[in-house]
Amino acid sequence: MSIPQISEAEIEVMKVLWELNEATSAQIVEKLEGMSNWKPKTIHTLINRLVAKGAINATKIDGKSYLYSPNVSEHEYKS
Repeated sequence: MSIPQISEAEIEVMKVLWELNEATSAQIVEKLEGMSNWKPKTIHTLINRLVAKGAINATKIDGKSYLYSPNVSEHEYKS
């Protein structure tokens, strides 16, 4: 599998998922809001871009929530 092009901003989302293994968008937003000055809408845009690129999986867990998990490991990305 080829590794998708991931921007520096998107990598911040990936780091959260690599650390947690899986997370809801609310958990990702909470973690990144503490580390950056990004608005939740910005973080959701980054998550959606990563899903579109195939870098992360989105699994529907109820009516409107998704659980995200990385498709690309940190090791794969860095090598």
